[in-house]
Amino acid sequence: MSLKDRLKSHIGSWKRILLLSRRPDDDEFALLTRLTLIGFLVVGALAYVIHLIYVLLVG
Repeated sequence: MSLKDRLKSHIGSWKRILLLSRRPDDDEFALLTRLTLIGFLVVGALAYVIHLIYVLLVG
């Protein structure tokens, strides 16, 4: 398969994805926003706890 054919296939794949995608409604957007914020908080809290344990043990 040549580079031109692979590029054409890749562009076709992206075109299909864009044609099938849709804009989320307000409820779905709110849910995704809340889940993202909860994820950030969980990861941040976990990083803080790990850092706190490191500081207490090492320093």
